[in-house]
Amino acid sequence: MDFRTEIKVQKADFGISYADRLFFVGSCFSSNMADRLSAFKFPLVVNPTGVLYNPASVCLLLRSLLSGRLLAESDVFLQDGVWNSFFLHSCFSSLSKDELLNKANSALLSAKRALEQTSCLFLTFGTAWVYLLKETDTVVANCHKVPADRFKRQRLSPEEVVGECLPVFQELVERNPDIHIVLTVSPIRHWKDGAHGNQLSKATLLLAVDQLCQLLPENVSYFPSYELLMDDLRDYRFYADDLLHPSKQAVDYLFEKFCGAYFSDDVIAAMKEVGQVVAAANHRPMNPDSFGYKLFCERTRQKMAELGKRFPHIDFSAEEQAFR
Repeated sequence: MDFRTEIKVQKADFGISYADRLFFVGSCFSSNMADRLSAFKFPLVVNPTGVLYNPASVCLLLRSLLSGRLLAESDVFLQDGVWNSFFLHSCFSSLSKDELLNKANSALLSAKRALEQTSCLFLTFGTAWVYLLKETDTVVANCHKVPADRFKRQRLSPEEVVGECLPVFQELVERNPDIHIVLTVSPIRHWKDGAHGNQLSKATLLLAVDQLCQLLPENVSYFPSYELLMDDLRDYRFYADDLLHPSKQAVDYLFEKFCGAYFSDDVIAAMKEVGQVVAAANHRPMNPDSFGYKLFCERTRQKMAELGKRFPHIDFSAEEQAFR
């Protein structure tokens, strides 16, 4: 007897190795996958301007990176003694305007260089609802607790999502014909819109993503994170205490499916070895001067050297520092 509808995620038409450069943008799925891949020492960038939830804000960031546009003084504002920008997450907010601009533009320049070398771009859309600043009629990435009467809220249509994304994707492919763009829809429900409003938002995103995959089938594909949580793990025991976000166990399951889709058996075996080195570097011995620990350190250094020869793109500098 079957008690769940398990989703079999097909192997992707391309594979990811340690030689690839990865770029993650969007809501929590992007952050969750990037955090786990970073722990296995994959070279990646994640949300250089902070978490983004809607496709319009994601595309605005990508257009800025493609054009090399940096933030100007006109892009920041003072609110309750703190400098903010509607293009940035609140983690960039500062008491100093210059500090905010310097930090943000440094992140944008670094992300621009990374995007130029990216092999695979993962984009996670969380909601089709957007906030537009009334005086400019532009979508904001973060409202920064500015009074609500300065914004208008609307839900993008599938056609509007495609209209935002398609030109950006086409430019990315034109610059790098081998790039892979993987789209996902966040399984996290936006409950403030109500059950029906959330479903309409997710349906909008799913329809738009499907159309984008059809329009650019050689470069754009879909990973079913939404379906894996909503249909495969269809039980509240796989949710956090807020009953909206996935539990750690659920995220681990999504990551397992992710690895199965994009990594070969050899890469997964290498990840296990890398994970052992990282765990060894984080180990705090009871007696660091003991012969046993010194032997443990020497064997780990040998393991790092051997992995470095096989995978020269892995940066073990932090681990090497731990064993000095």
